[in-house]
Amino acid sequence: MGLPTPEVQPDPLKTTTVIVGLPWYTGPDDDTFPQYFDFMMYLGSLAERTQIRQLLGAEAFDGLALPPLCPGDPLAEPTVADYERMGRLRIAICNYSRTSLVGKAREHIAQSALHEDADYILWWDDDMRFEYSTFLRLWRNDLPIVGALAFTAREPIYPVIFGAEKINSPDGAVVEQSSPLFDYPRDTLVGDEHVPGWLAFGAGMMLTAVDVFRQIPQPWFASTGCGEDFHFCSRAAEYGVPRFVDTRIKVQHKHHTARWCDENVYWWTREHRPEAYEESWNRLNDVKDGVVVR
Repeated sequence: MGLPTPEVQPDPLKTTTVIVGLPWYTGPDDDTFPQYFDFMMYLGSLAERTQIRQLLGAEAFDGLALPPLCPGDPLAEPTVADYERMGRLRIAICNYSRTSLVGKAREHIAQSALHEDADYILWWDDDMRFEYSTFLRLWRNDLPIVGALAFTAREPIYPVIFGAEKINSPDGAVVEQSSPLFDYPRDTLVGDEHVPGWLAFGAGMMLTAVDVFRQIPQPWFASTGCGEDFHFCSRAAEYGVPRFVDTRIKVQHKHHTARWCDENVYWWTREHRPEAYEESWNRLNDVKDGVVVR
């Protein structure tokens, strides 16, 4: 049985272009490269379906019984609302890997996205593992800058969500001071209102609207001793661009010994090894059965 006859001529102007930005040191990591290929195939299949929908027309396409793009991850399946907002999805890869200057790689990726007049950049560090629905879930927030919940890969692990403030140092210089948001709000959007000062976070898995780089003058990413992603959040805050972390979307960060640090490991460490945090941050709130005791 053939495909239904196209009902209307699609709007050729409605497209969404997403650049997958790879600011990697050496290319796909030994433990994550299988996901690299699988995830790119998923994005390619998603883009293909948006093209078919434009060719067939929404009514004919939406009536098809198509197999899932990602069995076992229902949030990775596009909805009618997703198709309507996205139009035709175009995916491109911008690979500035094999460099020790990650900040410079991120600058080049953002410049390339502007040159290509892309709509979004999906930033993906090579030592991150995540569900394939991560892209759509970040995109559905419809925010200029939004990251997934990630954790450090060093001991003791903690969420890479920070409150940052400018303070006067003893010598009179103005410096930025930050501290981790240990007791982060769970399964929600975290923004400036949840931290002292303004929100900064790690960019291991982050979606940014390309218009952000038109609002903020360069440099966007520069290492100041605290990380190029922290600098990006600082610049965004300076120019009034809101930033969020969606703690419903959880990614795993490869430990140096291939231990995967995620939300469960973090709260286990908080509960069973509280002394690991005290040296740097004094005593934190107690945790019992994964819940903060106040």
